[in-house]
Amino acid sequence: MKKALQNQLWLFRFCLKSSPKLLGFHLFLCVEIELFIFLEYTVWIGYNLNAAESGAPFSQVLKLTAGIFLLFLIHQLIDSVYYSWAVDRIKPALVQSLRRKIYEKAQSLDLSCYDNADFYNEFILSTTQSDQCIDRFLTDSHDFIRRLVQSVLLTAFLSASDRTGLAVALLCCVVKYLSCRFYYRLQERVTLEKLPLERKRDYQRRVFYLHDYAKDLRQYPDIQPLLTQDFDACNDNINGINKRYRLRLWALGVLKSYLSDYFLLYALYLPYLLRQVMEAGTISVSMLVILLASVRRLANRSCSLVELFPRLSLNSTFVEKIRSFLSCEPQICDGSDEVRDRFESLSLSHVSFSYRSGAAAKASGDSVYRAAASADGGPEQTAPSDDGGVSRTAASDSSREILHDVSMEIRRGQKIALVGYNGAGKTTLVKLLMRLYDPDSGTILRNGKDIRTLKLDDYRQGIGAVFQDYKIYAASIRENVVMDTCTMDRQETYDVENALFQAKFNLTERRLKYQIETPLTTEFEKDGVNLSSGESQKVAIARTLYRRQDLIIMDEPSSALDPSAEYQLNRELQEIAKDRTVIFISHRLSTARDADRIYMMKQGRIVEQGTHEQLLALGGEYSQMWRLQAEGYR
Repeated sequence: MKKALQNQLWLFRFCLKSSPKLLGFHLFLCVEIELFIFLEYTVWIGYNLNAAESGAPFSQVLKLTAGIFLLFLIHQLIDSVYYSWAVDRIKPALVQSLRRKIYEKAQSLDLSCYDNADFYNEFILSTTQSDQCIDRFLTDSHDFIRRLVQSVLLTAFLSASDRTGLAVALLCCVVKYLSCRFYYRLQERVTLEKLPLERKRDYQRRVFYLHDYAKDLRQYPDIQPLLTQDFDACNDNINGINKRYRLRLWALGVLKSYLSDYFLLYALYLPYLLRQVMEAGTISVSMLVILLASVRRLANRSCSLVELFPRLSLNSTFVEKIRSFLSCEPQICDGSDEVRDRFESLSLSHVSFSYRSGAAAKASGDSVYRAAASADGGPEQTAPSDDGGVSRTAASDSSREILHDVSMEIRRGQKIALVGYNGAGKTTLVKLLMRLYDPDSGTILRNGKDIRTLKLDDYRQGIGAVFQDYKIYAASIRENVVMDTCTMDRQETYDVENALFQAKFNLTERRLKYQIETPLTTEFEKDGVNLSSGESQKVAIARTLYRRQDLIIMDEPSSALDPSAEYQLNRELQEIAKDRTVIFISHRLSTARDADRIYMMKQGRIVEQGTHEQLLALGGEYSQMWRLQAEGYR
């Protein structure tokens, strides 16, 4: 309960900071409603009944009724303003603020967090539950304040009128609290048990409507029974959980809904009041009506109040997840030294690195799900990396060394090629160069200074990178190249078009209707364009050329290009980047043959290095790989 209150208090402070006026209006309305209800149902009705019973003049009743009616009009005006204006503004404002906070935190965290299945599940849970948490908080705070205000008013009234009724209401409250506590605790357990299964079942729905899988489902129709089998298994497991807890939930539900208030009220308190009227004559019939109504409302409000506390615990579970996610701090610490000098060299000395997967996800029975859940933003993104790194749902808590004792030096203007088979560690190596990860041992120096001492943003802004898993966004071509707020001026237009031209993206060949303002993807724009893989890769390359960084990293830059386009791109890069440093990662050795230096990697080590001719003459791993690729063209 203490944790639940702390989490609700945290969410209250967040909402107060994000939208203080609207939240203040929300709280004021809660108090105003209950004050009016107490005035109407206790004071006004009690006065009218007593006046009728005692024979008071009708003019007195009429005056009080006119005053109540005037207050009712004011109350209705305030109520309509809240529900017609404030609610439509307060919820979107709070949800947007919380989501922005979550997204900003996600962007600030280390890339290694995404290798951890537990972290990724926390992230997905935070984003999907943020809306519901705000909704539940507004509903719960509304109910809590109203119940609290009414309970205080009725407690004060019954303390002065009939303490026996107050004791009955208290007994109802205790029974309600205990039954609700066990009910919502059990419901929380059921929800958390079903959550992973419901998330997996939701993936089933995405597979059949997402464009990404439409071709595969038609090409391989035999996969449908497997998907259906997994779907049925999820449903069976969810139904099994429901069946296991159904009887207990029903029994606790009956206890909290019926036996805790209505039974005690009418079986104990009503006979007591009738005896006071009929035998003792200590109270009037009008007082009986008012007392019974007051005790019933107090029992209802106090029972609702204590019922709310276990409900707060249910919301607290998800708020705690959000707080835990927002409290995460990056492990890659920002340095203090600004990067002002021109790039001259980058050197690695005895660098070793291992991925650490964190807590493992279950690997059994969900192979189909792991293959593609990433398409709709799901957490089961498990496509193997080029380095064979630990995937997010890999069933292993251990770590495997990906790079071992790597030393190399890169100087300004050099064209460096990293080659090797899948799993050699090439992509991981450039991620270390970009300081997306920090090495377990060894050092990486920029111009002789350890990159861990440099300001992170300054250091990364000096590096342009095109990874093999680049993304095209649902935005214009200009925005996809600039990747920042566009100024829309003439210079920016020229620079964007020039970068696209250098990347061999022909604006006229496709007859794009709006040129660089053409929206990409057809998801939101009817005039949008879906680019081919090769064209998309050219746009991704143009991003790097647009920024003119001194160090450019190309991870399989020509993997989606045809041989002619690959040849032209390589020749163009040699020309436009002649005074800049370029690091290529490639499986195609035709891309690497013109490099100033080639590093052949195998199982996380640099096994050979030199020029193309030197490595061929050496007759080692590179030479063998070259002969295997060349054989395919003979």
